[in-house]
Amino acid sequence: MNVGVVFLYTTLVWGSCSTSFTRVNETLTAIPGDIPADTETIDLSHNQIASVDFIPHPLPALSTFNLSHNLLTEFPDFYNCSNVSVVILEGNALTHISADRLNILTRLTRLVLKCNLLQTIPDVPGPGNTLTELILSNNDFAELGTLQYLGQALQKLYASSNHIRHIPRELLEQLKHLTHLGVGTNQIQSFPDVEPIMANLNTLGLNQSPNIRGFPTGLFPRLPRIKKLSLTYTGMSTVPMDICLRGTMSMSITMELNGNPFHCDQEMRWLRVAEEAGVDVQDITCETPDSMAGRAWEIVTWEDLSYDGTSFC
Repeated sequence: MNVGVVFLYTTLVWGSCSTSFTRVNETLTAIPGDIPADTETIDLSHNQIASVDFIPHPLPALSTFNLSHNLLTEFPDFYNCSNVSVVILEGNALTHISADRLNILTRLTRLVLKCNLLQTIPDVPGPGNTLTELILSNNDFAELGTLQYLGQALQKLYASSNHIRHIPRELLEQLKHLTHLGVGTNQIQSFPDVEPIMANLNTLGLNQSPNIRGFPTGLFPRLPRIKKLSLTYTGMSTVPMDICLRGTMSMSITMELNGNPFHCDQEMRWLRVAEEAGVDVQDITCETPDSMAGRAWEIVTWEDLSYDGTSFC
């Protein structure tokens, strides 16, 4: 016989009480009716809840609701707890998000939808002024749309491991506050040629995107705060030289580059200059020319890179 245990505890945080209601891995099939009205955090992960069409009673203090790893196919109805700010629905079987149900979450700051079966997300204004982190990785998205309303305050967008072929320039134009963009392990063929509209972007992940191969000329000078580039297994044969054409801006960048078929000739000499200026280059291996095949970048010398007097960086 399975005996469930309710964990109801209060923690003291800077002089205030935080009440949590936790029932994890108990084979629950519905939201319990005995949740205290003053509960701030609910964790019902790893159960067998297939739908949430109502919350039994109002939970005005609720801030975090974790329903990850259940059997949900539709977005829950948060009518009785619309003040919730963090919703975690990772590892369900969501195929649909009701626009009305998402729109009532006017204080939502973080929405985790990783590992579901979603193809779209409604672009609703309700959470638009508060939502700062949206995680859509490991779903069935073929495109992201423009997020005109939902992305107004968005700072972190993760949509890796989908079926995305194209990132609309219109999407990036809307996401003016974006600091982290992770869209690796997709089928992206090109990155948009953006104007200086992504001034806050500091992390860009395009790893495991073998069709992208390159970037628009002059892209990186338009991303003045870039600190980390994940470009592993993209099919690139060289690294964009304009990364080092950033004027007086900091060169403190980490570049993850392993798994690419780099052609190590004079066109790569600028990367040595960039390293000396602060770029952290990780795990490059030369594939061509034949004389350089298999050689790790860290042992490549200036003399190995033929030079005809061209000025770099």
